[in-house]
Amino acid sequence: MSAPAAIHPLAPRFAQAITGVLCLEGLLFGQPAAVAVALALVVVNLVAPRLSPVAWVFRRIAPPPERLEPAAPARFSQALAVLFLAASLVLTAMGAEAAGAALAGLVAALALLSAATGVCVGCEVYRLALRRTGGAAAGDLRDDLGLDGPGPWLVVLTAPGCARCEPAARALEAVAGSPVTRVDLGRRPRAARLPVRSVPAALAVDREGRLRAARAGRLERTDLEAVAGAV
Repeated sequence: MSAPAAIHPLAPRFAQAITGVLCLEGLLFGQPAAVAVALALVVVNLVAPRLSPVAWVFRRIAPPPERLEPAAPARFSQALAVLFLAASLVLTAMGAEAAGAALAGLVAALALLSAATGVCVGCEVYRLALRRTGGAAAGDLRDDLGLDGPGPWLVVLTAPGCARCEPAARALEAVAGSPVTRVDLGRRPRAARLPVRSVPAALAVDREGRLRAARAGRLERTDLEAVAGAV
């Protein structure tokens, strides 16, 4: 079952709150089983997010999103949590309780920080890794975005379930007075590597496929004018 390309911005924080509380419970009461439950929930959320009980609960209590976020950074953060929690349980089973507790405590601290503040350390590691390795934004974006023909291009990055994406695309067309290319994250998953934190996102891409301007989230007219003026 494929993972969604974009997610509700509060979904990772909800899941991280559960992970953090379970890990904290395991540390305070000496219950590795609580850490194992946290690991199992993260694995299900990572491998089969549509079957996740955490996601099921969230879908029933969450308010409608004003924007969506690319799922790739959150999924990378989940993968890191799986790695650290699995290592914690292995170390604990081998008798290295202190080392196991340290790893579980690190996951608990970072998960609760993210849940409380929205600061996702794993997500920032993902974005930093993209920047250090060049990332999509450092080179030619045409393949990632599926752009054909002569440029430059005005692009609106969209995602399934994004109610504000099509209005944003029409607004950019009105400001620019020219057609706008819609790029769906669900069909172009590599576009999630772009340095944007939410969709809709308006992009200006030059003739060589390089990113010249990007604005994301609640796109005001000034944002759209800045993007339109960059091509």
